[in-house]
Amino acid sequence: MLTASFARLTPAQIAAIALLGAVITGQRPAAAVELEVRKVAVFDPPVVAAPVMPDQLPHSRVAHGTRDLARAWLAAPTRRYGHAVLGDDLEAGELRAQMQSGRTLVARLSDDCVFEDLVPRLVDLDADGRDEVVVVQSCHSTGAMITVWGEANGRLVRKAAGGAIGMANRWLNPIGFGDFNGDGRLEIAVVQTPHIGGVVKIYRVDGATLALVAKRGHYSTHALGSTELGLGQVFRLGHADALLVPDQERDHLAVLALRDGRLAELARVPLGAPLASGLAPGAPRTWRFRLADGHAAEVSVR
Repeated sequence: MLTASFARLTPAQIAAIALLGAVITGQRPAAAVELEVRKVAVFDPPVVAAPVMPDQLPHSRVAHGTRDLARAWLAAPTRRYGHAVLGDDLEAGELRAQMQSGRTLVARLSDDCVFEDLVPRLVDLDADGRDEVVVVQSCHSTGAMITVWGEANGRLVRKAAGGAIGMANRWLNPIGFGDFNGDGRLEIAVVQTPHIGGVVKIYRVDGATLALVAKRGHYSTHALGSTELGLGQVFRLGHADALLVPDQERDHLAVLALRDGRLAELARVPLGAPLASGLAPGAPRTWRFRLADGHAAEVSVR
């Protein structure tokens, strides 16, 4: 009988039987994923431009758009929050967005909140042809949360928010945006509390709130006190998008993707030393970076 002989099968034969079963039942097996790391001679990280917009937050970057918003930036530096995880104790009290017409819109927070971020992210989340601005907002009562802003009736208004941690001095770092479940709509990927047990979370916009799609723990995309936010990347993998992120110690890189509604780790590779820079895109599905031991390297997803 098959059950009596199964123990004598080789791993290759077992894999072949599993693949045949998937074909017979109509299930599509997940594509194999491999990560390859190579040392490289040179890594020139992207240069962050000095602040150029009115009242721009130090160390922050201006986001440029091609839809209704020409650019967006963080402004009105303040020390009223005092968390100081992003290089200094200055945070932004305002979000400003300039329309293609040249008109500047301003969203000003109350005195108990700040924008605890260094770059506003322009993305058309609802596929209406107009940009939303995604930025981290932190308050003394709620800690950090994801907020989505956009133009409405000539004003810059908050359209959605969610993922609040629930206590002050707890932060989250957005990774990026992707169609992680293959339904044609964009979701938001973040790492909550990257310094103390980081959890990758994927959210979708649901009206004025954000609904949690999936989560998985023990990853980090930020070093405490650094101004570098780009330690994670979104890339295409088969019929949907996936994530490339460091583990909690930042000495491995891992590929995460949604599988049957859950966030699964598909591959992992050691780096030999902790990651000490962001992941800079190079060739397709290849990123270069610097390690804490001073070496430069690149990783490719195969």
